[in-house]
Amino acid sequence: MLPDSIEFIPIDDARYPPLLRQISDPPKGLYVRGNLQDTPCVSIVGTRRCTPYGRRATHEIVADLVVAGLGVVSGLALGIDGEAHKAALEAGGYTVAILGTGIDEATIYPREHLKLAHDILESGGALVSEFPPGSGSFKHVFPRRNRLIAGWTPATIVVEASIGSGSLITAKLALDDNREVLAVPGSIWSEVSQGSNRLLTLGAKVCTNATDVLDVLQLDRPELVSQVRASMPLTAEESTILGLITGHIHVDDLSTQAGLDAATTSAHLSLLEMKGYVAQLGGQFWSRTSSRLRK
Repeated sequence: MLPDSIEFIPIDDARYPPLLRQISDPPKGLYVRGNLQDTPCVSIVGTRRCTPYGRRATHEIVADLVVAGLGVVSGLALGIDGEAHKAALEAGGYTVAILGTGIDEATIYPREHLKLAHDILESGGALVSEFPPGSGSFKHVFPRRNRLIAGWTPATIVVEASIGSGSLITAKLALDDNREVLAVPGSIWSEVSQGSNRLLTLGAKVCTNATDVLDVLQLDRPELVSQVRASMPLTAEESTILGLITGHIHVDDLSTQAGLDAATTSAHLSLLEMKGYVAQLGGQFWSRTSSRLRK
């Protein structure tokens, strides 16, 4: 029996994250403490030396992502990682912390975030590592941890990263595995924004709010649509809403027909858009997408 209610989930287990199986070097299994949910997630990483700007950007973007039905994956590190987890918790969302150490009480790292780790577990989230209980902190293992953060989700958002930052390693790993990378633009005079600004010049998508993320994830790339759908199948309410969309329909009419409030309907529509089933036409009108994406 593993300590602290830690479970080992092998790669052939149905609970193993489906997108993670598709990376070039997936771990043979994961040590998990807490709950692995089917909640669709995005990854958020950044500098340990975050500024008030980076902290505010993280909290505002994450809060709106949670409203849209997304969870957050990050690395529990000091700085942006920790802020991403905190923002998800404050918004009542789901979050997963992937560690480069053991996830037992004695080896959770950094120790400054031991309470945050407990808060994640109490909220229904999860702590995850490919390293067994008792594994200490060593610098060389964190790039391996970063590939899990990048591979867990269809998109990685970088908030404040200096040149040479580990967050840029995560971004590169995400690109290597054909995932989307977004970056929050920062001041040209800020050292901690030099790396994230550089990502933008290299083709990363601009992230200034949650809508930018949802726009990227609505996707017209069939192969990535398939990956997203594999990790988050249609829910009963999403299927109901999708069945009500014939031609062009306004969100208010759709809400009435579905018997849901407008906010809940909009959240479901955002997820259906991510999965490639619907498209927003402007003026809060929606329609189904082309048959090519609905297959």
